[in-house]
Amino acid sequence: MNPVGISSRVAFFILSFCLALSAAVPLAPPTLDKVFVQVIWGTDQPRPTGTSYREIGPKLSAKLSPVFRWQHYWETERQTVRLDPARITKVQLANQRALELERLKSGEIEVRLFLKGGLVSKSRYSSSGCMAILGGEHESKDSYFIVARSDAPTTTE
Repeated sequence: MNPVGISSRVAFFILSFCLALSAAVPLAPPTLDKVFVQVIWGTDQPRPTGTSYREIGPKLSAKLSPVFRWQHYWETERQTVRLDPARITKVQLANQRALELERLKSGEIEVRLFLKGGLVSKSRYSSSGCMAILGGEHESKDSYFIVARSDAPTTTE
């Protein structure tokens, strides 16, 4: 017997039971509290001098390049946004663009894109590693894309 009065077999049984019980109880999925927003400019132009624009990385390029014709995709803006689970989160972007992000009861995130106060488009995505890509035509006949994603873009994305 050990000093507490429990045999090692009983202690092993209790520990095994507790481990088995914890494995049987499913853990709740992690809740998404952050969304990473990127503004992307699709163009055939080289990066304008004097800007800090970055070329997008391979993960995002793999989604845009097969669908759109642009030679370059420049990230012009990036924000990390904290979601408020009880209300719509609003994000102000450059060039009179804005986003609304809403966590739905289904676990999805609804993203609404506004330009000059008017709704342009909306999309939903799962909060488990996916992304929503919304966009439109720019005045210069180039394209812009607003990317809302649950995974943090790396420095090359």
